[in-house]
Amino acid sequence: MRGGACGQRSLTCHLLRSVASVAVFSPWAGGLGGRLGDAAASAVALGVWLGSVLLAESMPRAGRRGPAEVLLRRLSYRQTPLATPGAPVRR
Repeated sequence: MRGGACGQRSLTCHLLRSVASVAVFSPWAGGLGGRLGDAAASAVALGVWLGSVLLAESMPRAGRRGPAEVLLRRLSYRQTPLATPGAPVRR
């Protein structure tokens, strides 16, 4: 990844890998965890990781940040109404 781009897609990739792993390996979803051997499970995990890396590399070329980072930024930096004089301060 390019310099200065840290944090623009890392949360999205982490969440993507976590959700994909649960969907593939858990018994109540894909159920492959109990049927695959160690080598096959490692290959699937490597494929999920590689897919997330390719997605992360395609985002800056499209001029986009990760959707999880955009949501987190909006929630973190949202504008709050200014306090009116004499109004109680909420904490």
